[in-house]
Amino acid sequence: MLSSCGGGGGGGPVPTQPSDPIIGEVLIGPMGGSLIIATGEDEGLALTVPAGAVAVQTRFRVFRDISNGVVPSLFPLYRIEPESLDFSSTPVTVTVPFSAELQSGASALTMFTRVDEESQWQAKVNTTVNAMAGTITAQVTQLGEFLAWQGSLHRLFTQELRFCDPAVPEATEFLNGTQVAVENGSVLQTVGQGSLASFWNSSTSANVLILHGVFGSPLDFLGAEDLVANLGLIRSNVVLLSYPSARGIAYAANELYDLIAQNKKPGFGCSIVGHSIGALVARYMLEQSAHDPARRGIQNGNTALEGVVDNLVMLGVPNAGAQASTLPFAAIAANLPESERWLLQVGEDLGEQPGSLPFVMNASYINNATRYHIIYGDIGNGSDGVVMTASALALPVAPPESATLFTVAHDDLHQRATSFGIAVWIGTLLQAQ
Repeated sequence: MLSSCGGGGGGGPVPTQPSDPIIGEVLIGPMGGSLIIATGEDEGLALTVPAGAVAVQTRFRVFRDISNGVVPSLFPLYRIEPESLDFSSTPVTVTVPFSAELQSGASALTMFTRVDEESQWQAKVNTTVNAMAGTITAQVTQLGEFLAWQGSLHRLFTQELRFCDPAVPEATEFLNGTQVAVENGSVLQTVGQGSLASFWNSSTSANVLILHGVFGSPLDFLGAEDLVANLGLIRSNVVLLSYPSARGIAYAANELYDLIAQNKKPGFGCSIVGHSIGALVARYMLEQSAHDPARRGIQNGNTALEGVVDNLVMLGVPNAGAQASTLPFAAIAANLPESERWLLQVGEDLGEQPGSLPFVMNASYINNATRYHIIYGDIGNGSDGVVMTASALALPVAPPESATLFTVAHDDLHQRATSFGIAVWIGTLLQAQ
């Protein structure tokens, strides 16, 4: 497992994985044909190539993709070659088995596919699920990687780590109530305000960056009462970061540090508003990333981004962990081999154990030039429903920093920021010098 500062995995190279085993191959010509796996752990996998799909005898091969460094092997990911062929005029049919852990939610499954690791994921809305056989089927126009997946798991493991450009509408899809960003999405959604080009060329007075939490996405912040609508009144550029929260605090923080270092122009600055684990990602970036040996872009002379970020507003921040937030993926964690624990590092990060990353960060914290502001909720039981108030307040702040209580549930800290007065308070904090 990659680790840094006694806690979550950083942004360095992933652990070495074994080679992907080939599980089947077949020659198929102009008359069409099939490749079917009838026995073993990959039973049910099938590729059907109709007549006329290929003009010459072509070799098709299927691999169990265990070296992808994104999806735990608990969820079978398959790679079917050749990826270079275009089947737009005569689609082929792909069937893959899905994990037993997804059996109870089989009706919510969708086929996800991408050409290779450099490509964006697509969601095939024409998916057919056979719960009895434990398989999922879709027609596709190009081969590559295939995965039986859910929208929430896409957010957790496979959504791309990148800034959303407010000037370029996001292609999204609603998958059984969960909105996700996918390359072939049919719903275009403006995410943020301003533009990414303006963001990199502007100062703090114009910029704010929003970071989501576990199972989150930038798409969660776009309601009429939410942060984009409110912060857009006082900042020209409101930009959101997408990242796979499963990989943990340090990984996302180190990647964010590198993205800022690579893209910022002279005079660049911003404030950050982080919800839940997003606030810890921002903290780690400010406090640790510059010197984290696991960060991919580390170089001699790297310095903290203190002068770049003037304010960090932490909404419902689990400064001492949040065990409740890890419960949805406890079953996944229990079945992961030790060699793949780094793919779900967030569970260890938020586990409320004394040696977990938030505790290590608190113990090593040195007050820096960024002003920290904690906004926490309490719905009557010393908790906002996810994060205990004691956890939010585990990192002391001193004037002009602040800690402010609202009688609000965890997600309402941002989703209902207008009606609860949270938006006005955030605006006050960001405007203060």
